[in-house]
Amino acid sequence: MTSAIDMSSNALQLLGDDPISSFDDPGTGAQAAGSLYPETYKAILATYPWHFALKEQYLSRLSATPDPETYYQYAFQVPVDCIRIWKVMSYSRYTIVGRYLYSNQPSLLCRYIYNVDETDLPPHLVKAIEYKLAAELAVPVTEDMKKAQFYEQKYLSQITQAQTIDSQNQPMQ
Repeated sequence: MTSAIDMSSNALQLLGDDPISSFDDPGTGAQAAGSLYPETYKAILATYPWHFALKEQYLSRLSATPDPETYYQYAFQVPVDCIRIWKVMSYSRYTIVGRYLYSNQPSLLCRYIYNVDETDLPPHLVKAIEYKLAAELAVPVTEDMKKAQFYEQKYLSQITQAQTIDSQNQPMQ
């Protein structure tokens, strides 16, 4: 099973740094990884509609209504585990405002990317995350911009491969 620590430790090892067992380990690498990991992880999940990271659910309609100047009748709560709304199954307009979604439909089914537990990640994405973390950590840990560029290129190649693999989880149209 993969964890945030495992991926961060692997990224640090790619850079020639010592492995870590916690983000609280002494040294610059662990602290930098602890700071950069959460948002890097979410950003990678948000880039693509990964089949393993999609959820569908009806949004909870709020009793409060949007301001009449918005021209929307209903307000819905965006799910707390939502990183990015991918699709709203509605043929009407909608607007996302912070953690709310406004619409003129009284009920909305939403497909969204959620914050997947790292233990559920497929191996092809784990490798991409490790390369991206190595690219992000290269300058703070090694002060080597060439390593950052090298691992960014490896990330771009691996993320393309991961997207190709993930796209095979549905029939061609």
